[in-house]
Amino acid sequence: MSKKYFFLSAVILAIFLAGAFCLAGFGCKGLSTAEQQATKPVVLEYWVVHDDVDAMRALIDKYRAERPYLTVNLRQLRADELYSRLIEALAEDKGPDIISVHARDLGNFRSKLAPMPKTVADATVQVVKKVTGNETVITPQTITLPTVNQIDREFVQTVKKDAVFDDQIYGLPLSLDLLAVYFNKDLLDRSDVAEPPATWTDFQAAAKKISRLDKETGKVIQSGAAIGTGANVEGFEDIIYSLFKQSGIDFVTRDGRATFNLRAEGASGEPASAGALDFYTDFANPTRDTFGWNAEMGDSLDNFVAGKTAFFFGYSFQNDTLKSRAPQLNYGILPMFQLNPEKPANAANYWLQTVVGKSKNQNEAWGLINYLTSAKISGEYLAATKRPTARRALIAQQKEDPELNPFVSQALIADNWYRGNNYTAAVKAMNDMVGEWLNTPIGLDESRLRNTRQDILNRAASKINQTL
Repeated sequence: MSKKYFFLSAVILAIFLAGAFCLAGFGCKGLSTAEQQATKPVVLEYWVVHDDVDAMRALIDKYRAERPYLTVNLRQLRADELYSRLIEALAEDKGPDIISVHARDLGNFRSKLAPMPKTVADATVQVVKKVTGNETVITPQTITLPTVNQIDREFVQTVKKDAVFDDQIYGLPLSLDLLAVYFNKDLLDRSDVAEPPATWTDFQAAAKKISRLDKETGKVIQSGAAIGTGANVEGFEDIIYSLFKQSGIDFVTRDGRATFNLRAEGASGEPASAGALDFYTDFANPTRDTFGWNAEMGDSLDNFVAGKTAFFFGYSFQNDTLKSRAPQLNYGILPMFQLNPEKPANAANYWLQTVVGKSKNQNEAWGLINYLTSAKISGEYLAATKRPTARRALIAQQKEDPELNPFVSQALIADNWYRGNNYTAAVKAMNDMVGEWLNTPIGLDESRLRNTRQDILNRAASKINQTL
């Protein structure tokens, strides 16, 4: 190729690119320095876990329609790989700008995150049709972000407790999840349980009636309820927390220290936690008449999907899983049972949208999070995904939806029991506690039994406190 031909080709390419840039709405009449700075190309890398990617993309596209200079690459990861992937990416200076972090993992991630600023700079781009042709209008603006007081006023209480450290906000939620009770209508009917239970006592009686055991081997043929063990019960730690809290037991202090092992001042004998833990584990204790579940039965969700258990404690996002995996399953959803309606308790289980501290695009990242979590846009997300809201103003509306009501009806009292630095270790401590409780030696005298059970509670509380 001759130098003359190469030069001509380069000129033509440059003219083509300039024309394309003009057609995109920039540069035709020249931009001011401020306009060029406000509309410089930005690429945001956004990692999510349980959020609905399709619904998020639709809303992000609406946001980008007025910000064509912004590109958002949305990527979904598994919960168990998020932290390790982030560490690897940060080590190579290729980390994401935004990540979705579980509220209970915020303590572990916080050193790698950036707190929310008071304002962000933004610019919208609109093409206005005029007689003389199209004119690109760039509107720079400063957006004020939520304050701590706004978080307290507009979101359910747990959000402020979880997302705010030293008066700085580290994330905002798109939704809020909490426990409810799924039940297999056909199993209840076949077991002559005419109405789904409304209380823990009713639930205990129904589960006992539904469970079927092999008379010779004692093996569970049909489970009344997937409850009583640790790791193979979805959200077992939240069920235990809810039972303890409903029993009036201070599970943890305000700063997160586990106190469920302590006796009330002046009390003798076992702490109140023993009764609550007995109630929970009796469903997996073969010496009790409520026995209908054990550690060998596999995962609680899998058993419910297969129609092998009548009651399953789960979260709202698992409703989609059930519809997908078991479309013919005839089931309903109940609010979490309460021991005392005057002092209800449920566990909040949700994710926060956060900005990575090493991000070079923190301004744009926080601008996008502010948009997605705003009342209007998050309302559109929730309508598309059928997930419970974390915003107070949307609760009444969602209560009208039969599928959402069992969850959102308890959103105002939902709380997060863990705010330490290693949630995985805390859950393991609770799993060990349940296992030890179930395997307490038979035949101990009253004094040794009481001491053994106290030691189990003490070990669990100590392990949890070591993670703070």
